[in-house]
Amino acid sequence: MKFAVHLLSLCLVFLLTALCGCSSQKAGIHSPELPARHWLKEVPGVPVESKSKLEHAVTSLYDPSRKFRFEDAVYLAIQQSPMLVHSAVNLEIKRLALTDSVWKYLPEPRLLFSITNNLTRLNEDTRHVSGDYGRTKFDVGFRCDFPNPVATYFEHQVQKGMVNMAIATHRKAVGEAIYDIAKMYLKLKSLKEIQAAKEAVLPLGKELKAYWREVESVEGRQGVQLNLADEHSRELELTVEKTKMESTMEKTRLKILAGVDAHHKMTIDEESADEILRGFDGYALKWEDRWNVTEDDLLLRGQIKLADFNIMVAWAQYMPLMSLEVNKQPPAGQAQPSGGEEDVFLHLNFDFPLIDWGHRYRGVQTARMQKAQAFHEMARKRTEYSNRWLQAQQAVALADNQLKIAKTRFKTAELQYKEAVIAFKEGTEEMPVVTNLHEQMANARIALIQAELNYKLAHLDWMYLANVLQERFLGLPLKNLM
Repeated sequence: MKFAVHLLSLCLVFLLTALCGCSSQKAGIHSPELPARHWLKEVPGVPVESKSKLEHAVTSLYDPSRKFRFEDAVYLAIQQSPMLVHSAVNLEIKRLALTDSVWKYLPEPRLLFSITNNLTRLNEDTRHVSGDYGRTKFDVGFRCDFPNPVATYFEHQVQKGMVNMAIATHRKAVGEAIYDIAKMYLKLKSLKEIQAAKEAVLPLGKELKAYWREVESVEGRQGVQLNLADEHSRELELTVEKTKMESTMEKTRLKILAGVDAHHKMTIDEESADEILRGFDGYALKWEDRWNVTEDDLLLRGQIKLADFNIMVAWAQYMPLMSLEVNKQPPAGQAQPSGGEEDVFLHLNFDFPLIDWGHRYRGVQTARMQKAQAFHEMARKRTEYSNRWLQAQQAVALADNQLKIAKTRFKTAELQYKEAVIAFKEGTEEMPVVTNLHEQMANARIALIQAELNYKLAHLDWMYLANVLQERFLGLPLKNLM
């Protein structure tokens, strides 16, 4: 018998060791990953008909004749941008938690198997000792813990709200990606125009070099002006190279955001940037109306609703716990007979909380204060949104004023250049003066392009703040989610 007990102990040790090894392996590099799933398939409030555009953007990615318009780049980023992985995976995690909360409605049955033997045998020689005294006993029982129905229900509602908030968070992340892509397209179009303006000035440097070469050869000068003209011509070429590099870097940032290999030749249609701001008039909108269709408003209202559910979950801790057991352990006064067959008993247990030293009450008060925090945060965010709206409107007005100044300066530079050209043809003005005024006009043109870009970016910021830019691709958030 001692040998059997020793052997059983060794078996239990071996079993525990094997279980620990399996658990450590599952927690290591062999742990399963979440399955890839397109987030638009099950997200409410997003137009599913846009899925064809997503697939088209991906399938024709490596078509050498394909020119990616602004809309194509947006759908490509939605489909595969690494910047959106975090919020997309978080959405899947919340959905798994919601499924898990549904199964918590059901009780969890457990099979209890016990092996019992004597550590001492002090009554072995006592009279009326049972015949199986000192033998190993095997007992099979059943236990079932019933969940707290109130807490389970409201925890399920909390998980529903968490899924909806994860959807809103992912939509907000997608909206930020759309905003960044729009800025990139506007900058790329401006850089293309600036590059064209700078390249138009390059022949002036060559003409000025030829002029000073001829003048200094005739007058016998030492070539100072020719050297200066040569350096200035090189400077003009370097500014063109600088603009090209800025354009290349902006395209690289766009490819990284869209989830495309940075070395892949992705042809961009910069002219499609004109479609971004088409039809937007911020002055025709009211911030109160646009606040109600933003993801921030949806998230904050969801937090308030979650706070209500958390209060009920805290109150539910006052509910008694109930469990069901089936075993051979008799209650008081019903000892098992020494020589007969053992009875099986059903135990229905209720666990009532009596004194918890204020633990549950403090939990309720904490949940209430969290709801108050959510209310104050919503009021603060709403005020902040109205202030940002005012600042965006002022930024547009300032950019409009700077654009008018740039236009006036360009017209002035253009008139001065035209007058110099007329004077040069009449022989009253020298070529270096004309070339200098021509270059000043080109610089004024570049400043005008930059002012136009700032004006468009100010409108884009206002458009993004009003949720009009995101609404074009994602639709409006469903208010019945929260």
